[in-house]
Amino acid sequence: MIQIDMTQTTLDNSYSAILKLFESNLTKKEDKKIKWSISLAQFNGLIKRKLSHFDSNISFEKLVKAEYDYLKALTDYIDTHKQRVQLSKNEKDYFLTLYSRFNKPAFIQKLNTTVCPYCNRNYIFNFNTSNKQNATAQLDHFFDKSTYSYLAISLYNLVPSCATCNQRKSSKKLEILYPYLESFDKKAKFTLKINKSTFYHSQEGFSLAIESSDKQTQKSIEVFNLEPLYQNHKDIALELIQKEAIYSESYIDELLNQYEGTLFKNREDVLRLVSGGYISNDEIHKRPLSKLIKDISQELQLI
Repeated sequence: MIQIDMTQTTLDNSYSAILKLFESNLTKKEDKKIKWSISLAQFNGLIKRKLSHFDSNISFEKLVKAEYDYLKALTDYIDTHKQRVQLSKNEKDYFLTLYSRFNKPAFIQKLNTTVCPYCNRNYIFNFNTSNKQNATAQLDHFFDKSTYSYLAISLYNLVPSCATCNQRKSSKKLEILYPYLESFDKKAKFTLKINKSTFYHSQEGFSLAIESSDKQTQKSIEVFNLEPLYQNHKDIALELIQKEAIYSESYIDELLNQYEGTLFKNREDVLRLVSGGYISNDEIHKRPLSKLIKDISQELQLI
């Protein structure tokens, strides 16, 4: 629903953090004995040996930093060359272990995304306990790590999401919106479906719909069960309906004139107070339900 901004700094710093996991070789122990140990050079060699027919210039760094088109092409290659790219149990474990040791809360924090990009319903804040950073978010592998273990640590394959959305998407390879490239906000719109004249007084008087003509967006709505889930937030829409009746244009102007420079910096601050959400396109990632609030507020001409 919300596009994630992966800056070059975040990409480079996260890659550097991954490299540090190889400082003394990547090693796994079982029963206090070393099960396997692999250096960065050996890991890089494995990738080249298995995937050089896909890309003769492939490397560990290229795989970690690869963007969507490259990742999609690689998954298609894996699907059609399963025998050639097949990993042994230990080789698969290299990638999954590397991911398990990756500092996920730090990565999520660097992405500066505090609301689930798939649904815009749940916060995904980090928090600290005993001087350790934890995350309320899960990292969804857009291309699942069980089928495509090579991409377990590819940064553009890691989408911070709430547990509900991560579970709904599961391991299916789906034609849904890809959060690092596309924004649901630009391709869909919440709207009111009025069915009773008493809709100002009761949630029973209307329902919420999501309109989109884009196939991938429609698939995202279906996969994440968005339309039925958002019926649970009709109370927010009802409040907006009621506010539209109370907060006239002149009343909003009066509030701004009276409190500008003290309570409010600008008109947008007043509108955020009135609507209860962020209303600019580049800020709806800051608070749950802001997409719903923005769309319905615009439909009601509240903002």
